[in-house]
Parts: sequence; structure tokens; C-alpha cells
Amino acid sequence: MRMPEALRPLWRWVRSLPWQRFGAGVVAGIGALLLTFLLRLFGIGVFLPELAVDFAVGRVPGEVESWFIRTLGEGAKALAVFVAIAVFLGLYGIAATFFRRFERWVPHRWGVIALYTFAHGLIALLVVLPLLGGGFLGASTYQGVGAAVFSQLAGGWIYAAILDYLLVDVRAKFPQGFNPTRRQFLKWTVIGSIAAVLILYGLGSVSRRIQRLAFPSVAAMVAKEVTPNSEFYVVTKNVIDPVVDASSWRLAVDGLVQAPRAYTYADLLARAATQEYVTLECVSNEVGGDLISTARWTGIPLRDLLDDSIVELNADWVLFTCADGYTVAIPLAKARDPATLLAVRMNGEPLAGAHGFPARIVVPGLYGMFHAKWITRITPVQGEAKGFWQQKGWTNVGRVRATAIIATPGTDSVVRGLVQIGGVAFAGDRGISRVEVSTDGGATWAPAVLRVPPLSGLTWVLWTYDWTPPRDGSFRIRARAVDGNNAAQEPTPASPFPNGAAGYDAITLLVST
Repeated sequence: MRMPEALRPLWRWVRSLPWQRFGAGVVAGIGALLLTFLLRLFGIGVFLPELAVDFAVGRVPGEVESWFIRTLGEGAKALAVFVAIAVFLGLYGIAATFFRRFERWVPHRWGVIALYTFAHGLIALLVVLPLLGGGFLGASTYQGVGAAVFSQLAGGWIYAAILDYLLVDVRAKFPQGFNPTRRQFLKWTVIGSIAAVLILYGLGSVSRRIQRLAFPSVAAMVAKEVTPNSEFYVVTKNVIDPVVDASSWRLAVDGLVQAPRAYTYADLLARAATQEYVTLECVSNEVGGDLISTARWTGIPLRDLLDDSIVELNADWVLFTCADGYTVAIPLAKARDPATLLAVRMNGEPLAGAHGFPARIVVPGLYGMFHAKWITRITPVQGEAKGFWQQKGWTNVGRVRATAIIATPGTDSVVRGLVQIGGVAFAGDRGISRVEVSTDGGATWAPAVLRVPPLSGLTWVLWTYDWTPPRDGSFRIRARAVDGNNAAQEPTPASPFPNGAAGYDAITLLVST
């Protein structure tokens, strides 16, 4: 098949581009990104794609972001990282196309390596980091100026060294280079396109929600009424969460207070005597989803810390600032609720890094985005303050919506004989007064049995319902709850954005004798 005459000039132009240098730049860029990623993991470097994702996420409208989360789950973050890395590799490839020109300008081979090394560092530190919110020389990053400068110069040197090897040493061994035919070019274009589609599909199929809250049996559900720390749900805005050094960490109480204070980790451990069971649920949780867990938290009532600093009379909100730059605020009245804690332990153990070590806020009754992790500052302010997610359109009220979840048997299970249906119901700090189950798709309802007393008035309530199917076939099982204030669960389905999901949970059971 011959190429149309109209496309021949375009094809000649495409073939004339410096693809070998571009490809060498991409390979060298992989080395640079890999090194800076490893340095970032050890807390001594800045990984530019991570900042790019944070920058983009901070500017994507909440409604768009919610759609990606509902569609891809955690795959949405993986997709963002994939795109960011691809963009940076493209930039590395473009930079490499100027290699021959720099060779002519700079007579010594080591001079070209030095030029690429310092050009990489200066562009990253003086242009890219400020544009992505990392500050001049990385001053606004958690790792600081020293780590930013070191990692970007090291990454630049790796990039320059690999580029030099590919375009000087390898070129000397293979002077003819790689000159693809049209057929080869089209073949690899098709293969690359298919690979990209498969990667995107894989991100979706592996991570797509909803992942349901599920237990193999009612007995297993009862055994995990308190969620093991290793199974407690984790949601974070970060590509890589901060690693906080407890020995140097300080918690500041400042703002509209008469006596600003700073606490060490040891100070807080010495005062942490209050324990309470609290269930946390992410505002992004779909109806029936698994982003909900329960733990026994140990800490200090937040009002005690506020009283120690003597809050000014004109303060009416409290803003929390965290080590990863996250911010969120709650009304002062909620901050002074005796149940609101600064927590340092979870189920008797120090907080894990993923759960906010060394200290986090626990605010019963509000969705998880208000339970600030890795907290560094508590700041009473005047007037409503909007945090990271609230500035993107998510609720700043955050009151947990009542919901009942069917957690066992699993949806589409084949059952026979007496079936024990079980689940959890949760309404924040309002408690649960009743759960009802329908086995005919919502036509009729019957009361479930609540497990009483619950762990506390701030946790989920376990419920069970014994059912004998009247016949073989498919049955649609639904559940609904009534909170402790006698307010019924909202029946109308609603997506998580912006106020949390609503609607009745439902599963299908297949009865076979």
C-alpha cells in the first residue's frame, strides 16, 4: 500500500526529526527521575512528578476530581502520576535534541555534562519548583532547600551522564544509528498506542470502585467490630506521604490565643489519657463502600490544649495545618466538644505513618477529611476557614450522613436454607436507633437486630437479619437506617461530591436449594 502523495512531505519531516537524541533523552530522564524518586523516599529529595500531581489536583474542580475517583478509585492517582512522568520524560527528550548544538559550543566533553547537569538543576530549582508551588529552590517543600538542591543536581548529573554515554560512546560504536522504515515507524506507533490503552485500562480495572465493605460471615464481622490497624482504610491526597521525625516534630498552638504554645511528642504522650471508640468514614465513600473503619483512639481532648493557650473571644473556627501542607478547619464549638481528640495512639499502638504519626485530629460526627493527619499547627481564627478540599468545592459542614451497609453475605452469593444477613450502620455522633431490611427490592421492610450496646455512641452499630428465602431465584436485598435523633436515612441516591454519598445499599443474593 503506497502512501498518498499529500502525506509524503509530512512523513519526510517526521523522519527528519532527531528521534535518536529524543529517545536517548527519555532513557536518561528515566534515570534522573528514578534517582530523585529514591531520594524522595529517604526524605532527602524532591520528586518533580509528585509536585506536579499535587499542583494539578489542587486546581482540578472537585466535581471533576470526584468523577475520576468514582471511576478509577486509587487508579486515578496512579493515572495522574503516569501522565506527570510521561510529561517530564517528554521534556527530557526535547532537551536532549539540543545535545549536538551544545557539543559544538562547548569544546570539552565534561563541559557538556556540566552544562546539562547545572541547567537541569537551575531550571528545576528556579523555574519548575516555583511554578508547581514548591517555592524558590524548593523552600516551600516539606524536604526543604538542601534536599531540593541536592536531589535536582544529582538528578541532573545522572541525566547528563547517561545522555553523554548514549550520544557519544554508543554512537561511536554504532555510527549508522537507528533509521526506521515507514513500516517500522507505524508498527511501533501502533504497539505504543496499544500499550498505552492497556495501561489505562489496567489502572481502571485493578483499582475501580466500589470496593465493598465485606466480611465472610457475621462471626467475622463481630470479631472485627474494632478494625485491625493493618486493615483500617487509608485515603491521602499525597503521592508519597510525609515521614515525620518525632524527635524534632513540634505541635504549635497559635493564632487568636493569648498564650501560644509548642508541644513535643513526649509532652503529648505524657498527657494522653483519654480513650474513645470512634468510626471514621471518608467523604468519598460510595454507599456500601469500604472506606469506613473503627478504632480505639487515645489522646488529649482538643479543648484542653485550647484552654491552655486561652482562645481569644473573637475566634470562632480552628484551622489545622499538617506536615504535608494539608489544611482543614472546624467550628470552635466542635473543636471544644469533649469527644474531639488530638490522638497519638490507635488501638493501643502509636499511630502508623499512614494514619498520621505522630499526632492527628479525631472529630466524631464529621467525615474523614476533617480528621487531620500529621498535624503541626492548631490555629484559632475568626470567620469560616476553608481547607484544601473545601477550596475545591467539597463540603465544609461535613456532617456524616446516616447509612446502613450490607457487609455479609457478599453480593451475588449463592445461598440456601436460613441466611444470616449482617452489616453495619453509621450516623456519625448521632448513633443508630433502627435498621430495616427488605428482601423484595424495597416493597416491604422488616426490623433488623442491633448489636447492643455498640462500642460507643460515636461508632458504627452492627446489625443482623435472619432470613429464610421463600423460593429459589434471585432476590434484591436492601437496608436502611434511622439515626439516634429518629431521622431516617436519605433514600435518594447522591454521589459523594460534595456532601457525601446517599441512598440505600443493596445486594443481590441467588437462592438455590
